[in-house]
Amino acid sequence: MTHDSVFNLNEALVRVDHDRETFEMMVELFLEHGPKDLADAQAALGVKNAVGVARSSHRLKGAILQFCAPAALQACKALEETAKAGNLLNAEELYVALEQELLRLLDALRRERDKGLAA
Repeated sequence: MTHDSVFNLNEALVRVDHDRETFEMMVELFLEHGPKDLADAQAALGVKNAVGVARSSHRLKGAILQFCAPAALQACKALEETAKAGNLLNAEELYVALEQELLRLLDALRRERDKGLAA
């Protein structure tokens, strides 16, 4: 699987004026903070805290936007919107979809980072 099916490297680089160093710094920050935001959303979901789920999802959405990752972004938006509406009935399945897409994105970003380190 190429990163193009998970995120758009060219569009992500445009967002940082093709500054590869800035992009790599963003990747490192996301690799550190993305899983934490996801864990925060899961913890909030576990105690049926819709506001907490919405807050964590919103933070995560902002980070995902930087990488032009449509599937992860859509999954995150769906969870955030459901939580903002105070409806957590199907939030668990939305969380699972987000988790899967986030893991795909994190994996693709790690591969891109590792490729850059090897250059």
